[in-house]
Parts: sequence; C-alpha cells; structure tokens
Amino acid sequence: MFVSTKINATMRLLRLILLLFVLAPVASEASHLIGGDIQYKYVGDSSGVPNQYRIKLVIYREATGAGMGATEVVQVASSSCGTSQSVTVNLSVPEFSAALYGAYDCIPQASAIFTPMVRIYTGYVILSQQCPDYKMSWSLCCRPGGITGITGSAGVGFYFEAELNNTLGTNSSPAFLSRPISYVCIGGYINYLQNATEPNGDSLQYELVPARNNGPNNPVPYAATYSFTQPIHTFPIGPFMMNQMTGNISFVANTVETSVIAIRVNEYRFDSTFYVWVKVGSSNREIQVTVAGNCNTSVNAGVRLDPTAPGVSLDAQGRQTKDYNCLDSTVLLKFTLAIQCQSVSPDGSDFRLTNPNGQPIPIKALIPNCDVNGESTTLLVKLFKPLSMNGSYYLYSKKGNDGNTLLNKCGKDMNEFDTIVLIVDDCVDLAMDLTNVSIDSDEHPHIYWDVDTTTLPRYLFNMWRVHRSADSGASYQVAFTTTDTNLRDWVDISVDANRVDVQHYRYFADAIVNGFTQPTTDTVKSILLRGDMTNTQSIPVAWSSYNAWDSAMYQVQFGRNVPGTPPGTYLWTDYGAPMLDSFAVVNNPGLASGQYAVRVRTVRDSLGPDSTFTVNPMQDTAYSNWIEFGEPVPPIPPIDTVIVPNVLTPNGDGQNDVFTVRGIMTYSTMRVVTVMNRYGKVVYRNENYDNAQPWEGRDTSGSKLADGVYFYIINLADNPNNARLELKGTVTLL
Repeated sequence: MFVSTKINATMRLLRLILLLFVLAPVASEASHLIGGDIQYKYVGDSSGVPNQYRIKLVIYREATGAGMGATEVVQVASSSCGTSQSVTVNLSVPEFSAALYGAYDCIPQASAIFTPMVRIYTGYVILSQQCPDYKMSWSLCCRPGGITGITGSAGVGFYFEAELNNTLGTNSSPAFLSRPISYVCIGGYINYLQNATEPNGDSLQYELVPARNNGPNNPVPYAATYSFTQPIHTFPIGPFMMNQMTGNISFVANTVETSVIAIRVNEYRFDSTFYVWVKVGSSNREIQVTVAGNCNTSVNAGVRLDPTAPGVSLDAQGRQTKDYNCLDSTVLLKFTLAIQCQSVSPDGSDFRLTNPNGQPIPIKALIPNCDVNGESTTLLVKLFKPLSMNGSYYLYSKKGNDGNTLLNKCGKDMNEFDTIVLIVDDCVDLAMDLTNVSIDSDEHPHIYWDVDTTTLPRYLFNMWRVHRSADSGASYQVAFTTTDTNLRDWVDISVDANRVDVQHYRYFADAIVNGFTQPTTDTVKSILLRGDMTNTQSIPVAWSSYNAWDSAMYQVQFGRNVPGTPPGTYLWTDYGAPMLDSFAVVNNPGLASGQYAVRVRTVRDSLGPDSTFTVNPMQDTAYSNWIEFGEPVPPIPPIDTVIVPNVLTPNGDGQNDVFTVRGIMTYSTMRVVTVMNRYGKVVYRNENYDNAQPWEGRDTSGSKLADGVYFYIINLADNPNNARLELKGTVTLL
C-alpha cells in the first residue's frame, strides 16, 4: 500500500511536470502580437558566401504580453524542390518603444489600448538550389484580446511569409520603409503610405491580403462587417482604398475600433527569354490600426506653422513674420506637426503670395522634404519671380487644385487663409520721377521722366508705362508702354492740336520690374492757356497752374510769324517779366497785319538738394498751348501747280506711305478727292481733303484696299481768288 501510494504520488508529480512543460511554450507564446513584417536581402556578393541571404523579421508586440526570447526561428521551404530548413534569427537591437515611430502623435497616449514594443531579428540562410516557390515564414500565438476586427482575437495567432523565386537569378525582396503601426482618430483624412523599396530594379505591386492565423491558408476570423479589403469603418467621403502602384492607403475613420490590415508587396522581373513578367518575390506585413474618438488638441488645430522656427516672430495681429532678403526666390515653411506629402499640390496652388502692392506673385512649386512615411515637417515654396520690393509680402494658404488645403499627418486640414508675413527691407527702391509735360509747338503733349539708374535693376526691368487722364483725374488709361530701358520721353500724338487747345491732360508714369508694378510717379498736368480774343490789341489770358515743380514762375511770350516763313512758325519774344500769377493782359496796340500767337513758358530752376536727377534745359521747360490770331491780310492766290503722287505704298517706311497732294491746302473753298477702282466704283471720297489726315489706301469703312491701279478725280476751288482746278489721273497702290 505504501509502495502503491508512493508510486501514485510519483506519477502525479511526473504528470504535473509534463503538464507544466507542455504549457510553458503556450505561456511564452502569449506575447500579445500586434503586427510585423518579414523580408530578405541577397548578401552573397558582399559576404563572399555564394547564395547567402539575410532574413529580417520585425515583430510588434503589446508591452503587457509575455516577453520574447533573444532568438526566433524562421522556416524556409520549397515544395517544388522538396527542401525545408529552420533558420535561427537573432535579436539585432534591444527592444524599444514604438513611441519612437511617432505612435502617439495623433491621439493621447492614454487613449491607446495597446502599448507597442518593437523587436528586430536578423539571420542568414544559404539557398543553393534554384526554386520558384521558396517561402520564408514565421508564426506564433497569440494576439491580445480586444481587437474589434477579429473574433476572439486573444486565441488567434500570427503568420508572415516572404516569397522568393530565384530561377531568374538572385533577388532581394521589397523592403518596407514606413512605420507599420497606426494610431488615428475619427474624422482625419489619413494617407497611410506603406512604402517599400526594391534594390534590383524590379516592378512592385501592392495588394491587400487576409491576415493569417498560424498558417499560410488559415485567415483570421474577421468579425461581422469587417474583411481584409474593408478592415476599417469609414465615412462615405473617405472610403478605405489602396493604391496598388504606390501602396498608399487612404481612409476617413468613423468608428472607435481596433482592426488589422495585411499587405503583400509583389515584385516582378521581365524574362527576356520568354518576354513575360515573372513574379520573383514578395514581402508581407501586418498592421494593427487603433482608431480613437478624438485627436490630440494640437492635432485638431490642423496644419500649423511653427512659431518657434528660426527667425519667426509674431506681429501685433498674431501673424507669424519672418525676414527675407531681396531677390530671395524660395520660402521655407516649418510646421509644428508633419504634413502628409500626398496633400501637397505640386503646382503650388495650396498657397498664394502677394507683394507689398497687393499684386499676386506666382508660385512655381511646393516641395516637401518627405520621409519614408510620406510626411514632411517642412515645405519649400519656390517662386517664379524673386522678392524684389521692400515691404510686407503675405503668404496665405488656400484650397489647391487637388481640392484641399494641406493635411497634417493625422488627417486634419490647414485653415484657409492662415498667413505668414515675409518682410523685405534691403531692396533698393526705384527712384523715378515724371519731370515734365510740355506742349510741343501747339500740337502734342510731350512727356518726360527720369530715373536714378543706381536704383534700377536692369536685369529685372520689364517696361515703362505712361498713364493719361482726359477727365481731370477721374480715370486713367495706359497711353504708352516701352521696353526700352534707356527711353526717357514720349510724344502723345493721339492728342492733337485741336485737343490741346480745349483742355489740359494729366499724366503719371510707372515701371514694371520683375513683373510687378512699382510705385507710381506724381501726376503732372499740362498747361492750358485761354484768352479773350474780342480785342486782339489787348488780350486777357489765363492759364492752369503747373505742378511739375514747386513755385513755378511763368513767362508770357508773344510770337510773330515772319513773312515768308511757313504758317505756324513764330519768332518768340518775352512779354513782361516772369510771374507767379496765372493771369496777364497782352497789350499790342497798332499791330501790323500778319499772324500772331501767345503762349506761356515755365522753367524748373532746381531739383532740390536731395535729388538724384539733373536739370535738363529741354526736359525742364514746359510750354502751354498757343492762342493764335491774325490781322487781316490780302488773300494769297493758290498755287497753280498741284502735284499728285502716282504711287502709294503704306508700309510704314516713311516714303509714299500716305496720299499727300502738294499745293492742295492753298485752296480754301473746296478740296474734293474721289478715288475709284478700275470698275468705276467709288472706294474713297473726302469733300474737305486735308493733308494732315490723308488717304492711306483704305476704303471709307477703314478696310485695306487690294493692290492695284486706282483712278482719282480732284476738284479744287478758292473763291477769294476765283480759282478752280480739276485733276484726273491714276495712282498705283502697293
């Protein structure tokens, strides 16, 4: 009895030891695995060992689970070659927290159901046989409980595999670069880049696969409403999608949950013998995604510019400001939290920049400095044109052509019109002045401007512009532009002799430099002279004050046409002394018969002690229009010889451009010019022909006439001299 009892006790002890031995691996395997990946690299060329591969196994586990050992075993097998071996992989770095991967950037750490730790193992295997179906696999149990997307997750294991087909030569699998775990929050538009690199130049293709449980053909039991293609509950505006070419996974989560995403990256190589693409390998990754109810407070603020970035300060309105140098053509933005590179519109449309005049500056491109996760903490803004004016530039965000503003890494967007002020104060301001508006010979305004060339960046110069107002400054139109950087004056021939006698005209000038309008000059108006011609022996005259220079002194001048000189040619003499007033009476009793005129002149004395310009005798003398009058003279007979041109070539070369009839203007009563084509149809007729507005080879509607021979009839009459003349002939239009 004693012996039997002793034997029974011994057997019970042995059974207990055996039970503990059997259960020990289960306890050690309850490591609460939450993700990982497996990949390999051919190293035979560098190690000198033919057909040698390095295997990398990355495991993510819950910190509260059972610990894992310093080694793991990867199975390497080929069914077609009938080979199988166990490869020991060693822990290559001490276990560390996934917080180093930014696991808690989006959600409060207290909201994270799981606390992931990272373990990286490496080992080596020699594969001397050429087999199309090598599989390098690892499996272990179990996952933690509480995974929403898997039924009974606490009893579900893991399985990863990487594939190798070395019949086309040695190969390295795609290597995952981006972070493998994700903590996101509801409502954030997530671009979750599963980026992989491929060292052999093979083509990559990404796909979703079922997460597996301890075997290659044993998918995990997905919970109701979950599947491997729809592992996350999403809003309709952001459905769960994967780009098979880039590996980018995008979605907008709408449910607090934890689920898993399994990815396989396949690589294909072109077989030049059979002209087909052959799969030569793959890598496998599984990700556990936790969706929290809310993001961190700083995340909910969206994309924010970093106020602590070097050189950044805040202005009185709380906007960030930063100093830049003249001719800088790039702006560097730094953010408090990384942005998604997928949300950056490369064409630059996510931002707009205005110069100190409020004019937009085109943005050439936006260049993020993307990391392996497709995120960037900086953004380089490249401008089409450099910063070339002193003052404050405003760079503000807006929705780009991609339909959104920037998104931070947690999917929260940047507010439209967030602004940073760029301050430039080391540019040389263009010094430009409208120096004079003078009336040339009672015909046209002549506009002069001057520029301090030391302030003119010629390599950025675009054009000069002159603006004119004919309504006392109520509105202005661009009257003249030129790209000649050396030009400093312009005659406004669109304002003729009749118009300068009726009103004054206002002008200002500006420059376009680097594509932007520079500050304008002061406005200068022409001098308008008027007079009462009731009694030409005593003419009261008045004129508008001149504002091109201060304290203008006016000199009234009297002009007399010298007999024998052309009409409108005068010998001018000063009348009285210079004055500040803008009114005078011109007394000339006993004038002989002839043609006379009155005008006003003013001369700039100096430009002031601080001016960078110099006084120019012509440029700094302003004339008014003329008041012309004449004492009766005997009529002058018209010229008997009227010369009509026989060719008209309106090509702008200055020769025969217009139909000028010499001597026609001496006939004052009638000057009728009729032009007909060879069919006798009248194509042009003017009953008061004037050489000042001659025929230019166009019909009465202004359209160009065809080349050819035309017939003219000219009828002239002068009643005071009882003279009449009719001329007929042809003119060739070329």
